[in-house]
Amino acid sequence: MRKLDPNLAWLAAVLAATLLAPPLVAQDEDEEAPADEVSEVIVVTAQKREQELQEVPISVQAFTGEALQEANMRDLNEVITLVPGASEELSNNVGLRRYQIRGIGQALGDPTVGYYFDDAAFFVFGQNFAPMGRSFDLERIEVLRGPQSTLYGNGSMGGTVRLITRSPDYGGFGASLRGGYSSTDGGGNGNYIDAAVNVPLGSKAGLRLVASTEDTAGYQLLATTGDDEFGAGDVTNYRAIFDTTPSDRFNLRLMFAGNEADQEGGTLLSALDPPTTTSASAGDYTLGEYELATGSFTISFGGASLTSTTTQIDATDEVQVGLPFPLSPSGFLDIFAQTSGDALNHETRLVSQNDSPFQWLVGLYYSETDALVLSSIEPPVFPDSTADRGSESLSLFAEVSYAFLDDRLVALAGLRSFEDERSVYSSSFSTQLEPATFDSVNPRFNLALDASEQANYYLNIAKGFRSGSFNSPDTCALHELGGLPCSVAVDSDELWSYELGAKYTLSGGRLLVDVAPYFQDWRDTRQAVPVFGLFLDYQIGDSELYGVDLALDYRPASVSGLSFQFSTNWNQSEFTNINPTFAAAAGARNGDRLPFVPAWTGTLSASYAWALGDTWAGQAFLGLSHIDDQLGQFGPGASADSRDLLRARFGFSNERFGIHLFGNNLLGEDGAIYANSGRGPTIYTQDHPRQIGVELSLDF
Repeated sequence: MRKLDPNLAWLAAVLAATLLAPPLVAQDEDEEAPADEVSEVIVVTAQKREQELQEVPISVQAFTGEALQEANMRDLNEVITLVPGASEELSNNVGLRRYQIRGIGQALGDPTVGYYFDDAAFFVFGQNFAPMGRSFDLERIEVLRGPQSTLYGNGSMGGTVRLITRSPDYGGFGASLRGGYSSTDGGGNGNYIDAAVNVPLGSKAGLRLVASTEDTAGYQLLATTGDDEFGAGDVTNYRAIFDTTPSDRFNLRLMFAGNEADQEGGTLLSALDPPTTTSASAGDYTLGEYELATGSFTISFGGASLTSTTTQIDATDEVQVGLPFPLSPSGFLDIFAQTSGDALNHETRLVSQNDSPFQWLVGLYYSETDALVLSSIEPPVFPDSTADRGSESLSLFAEVSYAFLDDRLVALAGLRSFEDERSVYSSSFSTQLEPATFDSVNPRFNLALDASEQANYYLNIAKGFRSGSFNSPDTCALHELGGLPCSVAVDSDELWSYELGAKYTLSGGRLLVDVAPYFQDWRDTRQAVPVFGLFLDYQIGDSELYGVDLALDYRPASVSGLSFQFSTNWNQSEFTNINPTFAAAAGARNGDRLPFVPAWTGTLSASYAWALGDTWAGQAFLGLSHIDDQLGQFGPGASADSRDLLRARFGFSNERFGIHLFGNNLLGEDGAIYANSGRGPTIYTQDHPRQIGVELSLDF
């Protein structure tokens, strides 16, 4: 008798639990809990409309600014550890990081995760990194899991992250100030300052100014000098928002934002114990910076609203670093690389606003982006090179839905037509490439059932797409030295996702449950393949991923102010049709797990707030995140370790003052987040060591 695959059996059990959960809850659902004892109602705009989080028929996780402050989550990199199925894939610098969601990610080509500031797309051709999103003074962060190619387009094949900024308050002047100081195990000290000022400009306009600066502690060993506090970094972040609503039909919003992250050496390590930088000299550095200017207006009229958003982005990332290279007399390659890019991104959409069962949305998206890449290698294995890359794309998109059964059953269909023309000119090309055009039609189908006040179900089927790319001829030449045939031009890849979800509001609102099993078919899978620390964008073949997201939020009736949060993701991934040429050169085979895809991720946290007299209150938070072990990037012995990250925050505050102690990585995890051998010495990154600190705050 054939045995049942235990993975499929487990998934079947989850599906059964998804459908049968409400009858198993013994609470009287007709009894509403007091308002201060129910889970917070979060309103999101993930589908370009305002909706309560529990009513959105896709897999979305949202974090309010207050919740992030309570957990001492200062930036997007820390927030990602709270998202089931998401993890850091690669970081070059304290401000240059890349992420994957549900196993869909890679270090090269366009990002597989889309990033947005409000409605502004953060996309520059050739620069695959997330914006350094500080959580201070944000309204919320929304993380959409699964392909979002209909509404968010190219780059959102695995999911989308939206940083929703806090709008100016027309009602009065206000300001906030935060300052922190911390000590790092085995390293130096760090500090940060955050400030925000709100200025009303009459009764219908306002200005909000936000700035942050942080000095991060160095803890790496620079072997050539013996400095064991190498790798310190400086991060500066700023934002200015002007917002006006001269009438109830018109709103104008202007934003200018920027970030600069500068670090000694970078995050890459040649050894973990002690953490030893790959850098060859004290002058090595990594730099990432961007400036973003965006203007958006919304006009409401006749049962619809028109929103138009235009964004200009200028971004630069720069690396001067030594990497291990056994063929060099010094044992190192000294590498300089700089990518300077700019982008003009525009979206206009028209959205229905009425009580009709028929709802619709139409829009267009245009992007024009250029990037100049400079690179040199010492010793001069190859001549210095420059590459000029360009992309011009246009998308048309639409969604329509109809509500049946007194609005309890909603059927939706969406479509996005996409065309992208790309070009590259390089001084190192013996023959210049002709421009390439990539196009795709990406549908989405969704069926949502409001079964009761306690239960909502949905089925979501969506296609994701990513444009092709170009490899550097220098990188190709190094890979061919390593035995891997190389192509300068890389074709597009696409993904189909099938997701069944359920969202429950139980125990009178005290318990929220979200469950979402899924299956993803990734065709022409592209991955970053390393040789001697340099990466090739390679089309490996096909792959499949399936799993389930689960999240719970519970506030017990017996203890006011106490809440628990739990979330987890189980994800199975495998290559199903590997390119034979790649398989022979890299030793990969069908059935192998995808690199940097943990089988399990999960978080468990508790927070408690209590009154201290009439004016003061106490706050406590304790959270544990688990990230399972991961395979490295196609090299013997390259793997990332399983990690458990414990963080805590405790303190007191009133309406104006606050003092809190905090700790990050309290278990002192020092294993690898990222590892690759690249047919050369293994290179690692790791979590920041244990950090203990204090924060003071002032609001007025």
